Amino acid sequence: MIIDEYEKSSTFYYVVEGVISVEILNEGKRYISSFIFQNDFFGLDSFSTFKQKEHSIRVISEQATIFAISKEILLRLLNKEPDYYELLLTNFADIFQRHYGYFNFLHLPTTERIKHALHYLSDHIGLLTAAEHLELPTFITQEILSKFCRTSQSRVSVSLGELERAGWLLRMKVPITIN
Repeated sequence: MIIDEYEKSSTFYYVVEGVISVEILNEGKRYISSFIFQNDFFGLDSFSTFKQKEHSIRVISEQATIFAISKEILLRLLNKEPDYYELLLTNFADIFQRHYGYFNFLHLPTTERIKHALHYLSDHIGLLTAAEHLELPTFITQEILSKFCRTSQSRVSVSLGELERAGWLLRMKVPITIN
């Protein structure tokens, strides 16, 4: 856990490697609202006027390298090197676009939602196998998919089975492999 739920960050972060999830608690269930990937910044809430937040941030990959910098040091650096503003704003705009795209798939039927999520994840963290299939890292489990797709783990299993039978998935078990 990098930032606990309700804890307001005073630090700004950069992900060198690894995958981070932004989780929200909704009606007693923990959901993933977005992922933070390599070369992304996070900790924007340190600039928010809200006194607290309602999400947590945790590492979900097996390992991660994350740089942390205090808000004050970042602001001093930006004043000395204003070219970094564009880098930060571009990164935040990209993160917001990914986040908004997430809400565009919540209305889909479960199997289509899971297919969309797998495609999204394979675009960002998929690994090309020797046979030229996309394989997701082993930390992308049915549990992670259920939190991201806002459905039960058993429904994820059923949907993955449907996608495998249809030939879209080569392997529905970890590591999930897209045909």
